Formats: sequence, C-alpha cells, structure tokens
Amino acid sequence: METPRVAYLQYSAIPFSISIKNIGGETVTLETVGGKPWLEMVVQSRDGLVIRPEKPLSPPDKKLLAGESAVLPVDLSAHYLVREPGGYQARASVRLGSGQSLMTEPLDFLVGRGEVIWSQSRQVGADRYEYSLQKFYEDPNVGLYLRVEVPEKNIVYPCRRLGAYLPLTKPRAEFDRMNHLHLLCQTAVGMYRIIVVSEDGRTLREETRQDGPDRPRLVKNQNAEVSVEGGNIVLPSNLREKLSTLQSRIGSPTPPTQRN
Repeated sequence: METPRVAYLQYSAIPFSISIKNIGGETVTLETVGGKPWLEMVVQSRDGLVIRPEKPLSPPDKKLLAGESAVLPVDLSAHYLVREPGGYQARASVRLGSGQSLMTEPLDFLVGRGEVIWSQSRQVGADRYEYSLQKFYEDPNVGLYLRVEVPEKNIVYPCRRLGAYLPLTKPRAEFDRMNHLHLLCQTAVGMYRIIVVSEDGRTLREETRQDGPDRPRLVKNQNAEVSVEGGNIVLPSNLREKLSTLQSRIGSPTPPTQRN
C-alpha cells in the first residue's frame, strides 16, 4: 500500500493505492460475498481510535491469474471522516475466496490545516457560500487549494488542489455573472495558471500562460464577464506536436517551441 505524500490538507483527497499480486499457481477470485466487499480499509487515529467508514468501499470483482498483478486506487477522504488535524494510520485487508484475510502493514499519514491567503463570501441563490484559497506545505513544495463551504447548511465540499504555488505572489480572483470563480496564480517565475471553477468548486477550465510583452491579468467588464489579457498561452506538448504536424502539411510555419 502506498500514498504519494505524508501530509494532506484538511478536507482534501487522501489517495492510496493498493497493489495486489497472485504469487500462487492458481487463479484467485476476489469478489463481494453476502454484501461484504473483498477489500476493506482499517483507519485509526494516532491515539488508537478506530475511524468507522462513512461510505463502504465497493471494489470491482477481480480474477488474478497466477503471477498477475492489480492496483486499486482508494480515496480515504471519500469513505472515512478523516477530518480532524493530527496523525493517522491505515491498513488494507483483502479477503480471499477461502475466507482467509490478508492485511498490509500500517501506513502513517498526517492531516493538517492550511493557511488562508484569500477568502470571500458570495450569495448563490438562497445560500451564502464561503470561498477560500489555502496554501499548504507539501515538502518540498507548496500547494494551492480551493475550499468551498455553505456554513448555514454545514456543507464543506472537498478541497481541490489547484497546483503548485509560488508563495511570494498573491493570487487574483474574480467572479463572473454565472457565479464562476476565475483564478490567476503564479506557479513559477514567468509562468501562470488560470483556473475557472463552478460555484461548488468543480474545475471547468484550466490554462497555462507565460510572460509576454505584458503579464497575464484578469479583466472584468461592466457585464460581469471575466477574461484574461496579456501573456502567451502555453500549449501542452502533445497539442504542440499535433499543431506542428498539421501546419507542416498545409505549408504553414510551425509555432516556436517553448523557451526553457
């Protein structure tokens, strides 16, 4: 069992991956029997308190041939109320068709609070939404997260990681007339990420720009429409390759490659 980091922001995803390999000489069938899934997680706090699942796991049935492997992703935060800051540990338990259960060694992880660097309340319909940007130290980098909550209904949506964050700069934020939040944050020297999210924090669009004659900036007009001006759009390498191939076929000059 593995997890990418040792520490996670409160209310954010906590991804684990469970690797299984059949080292025997016969096919192994892993399936739900009597409503009980073949894969379960045991999660407890550092002081030994067992965290009960809020939503049971429902792994798909699998058959592993001799020597075959499989990897299953599990987001602990979607199934367990691992919300309070502190230390935790998790173990995975796999139940075989014979009824025997195999359990991994415990894996420790931390849940911590972020530092709020921007926040704003906004009325969405009949409800008041609270939006905040939080930076969280992820060793050796700093991540930027968006948190959306509805205090009167005690609703906190999962914190969404927006990417790496350059702590020396301040993100820019603007709401449009559709209550979509437009964010502009600097990720490295001369590099910027533009993210547009829905009222509940779902990502609608992402874009990367680099410094040009002018730095990228958010512009909001009198109709509450938000756009980005300045900078040069950076295409992903696969899109640049496809564009270059197309332009070479029609005799147009290919775009310059991204500068280092």
